[in-house]
Amino acid sequence: MITKNTIKQIASLRQQKFRKELGLFVVEGRKMVEELLHSSFETVGLYVTEDFLMDHPSFPSAETITKVQMEQMSGQDTPPGILAVVKIPQQIEIKTHSRLVLALDGIANPGNMGTLIRTAEWFGIHDVICSTDCVELWNPKTVQATMGSLFRVKVWETDLPAYLQQAKKDGKNIYGALLEGENLFRLQAKAEGILVIGSESHGIRTDVLPCITHPITIPRVGGSITESLNAAVAGAIIIAEMTR
Repeated sequence: MITKNTIKQIASLRQQKFRKELGLFVVEGRKMVEELLHSSFETVGLYVTEDFLMDHPSFPSAETITKVQMEQMSGQDTPPGILAVVKIPQQIEIKTHSRLVLALDGIANPGNMGTLIRTAEWFGIHDVICSTDCVELWNPKTVQATMGSLFRVKVWETDLPAYLQQAKKDGKNIYGALLEGENLFRLQAKAEGILVIGSESHGIRTDVLPCITHPITIPRVGGSITESLNAAVAGAIIIAEMTR
């Protein structure tokens, strides 16, 4: 039977400092938990409500708790009735395998972060490099926005300028999404190397710009006065065009 201390500990995982301290994060929702259970991630606790079991009687074994207990643990306004506690994996040495690698520079919005990871997987990119000030990967909103891609895409956090400087020395193509650059739809270069998407507020920052070998832009149509595109939208358009 679940204890009050366990409920309190799981509830505390809504905050980054406790996720870091305990080395745990939370996954909620049937689809997300199913993706988790088919991954290499280590699940340390799995909880469901009686209502959830009535709707999903064949779901794998889990500890049954009350609706009130689930509400106390969940970070969602309307808990889906299933919650898993997962061990945060240790970061390993960066070894990418995708022809095109996605690099994220200061992405602060968890929804954008998760959507970019999900989009990357859709288009066959399985390696994502994040600057150290990107929103935390284990943030519940980031986790949810990945819709399970988190469990299949390799995501590393590193000193992005240093990583890109070395990649440039190694002769890799480094594409950067900028307001000024080559028209994306006329791009002739092969989709190999690294694609950098900048933050929602600042774009690609000054310490990263010297690493860009191929500045690219999404052209505006019809005299639009919109300043810029959402980071996740821009990333999706560029990745789709570069991998088609």
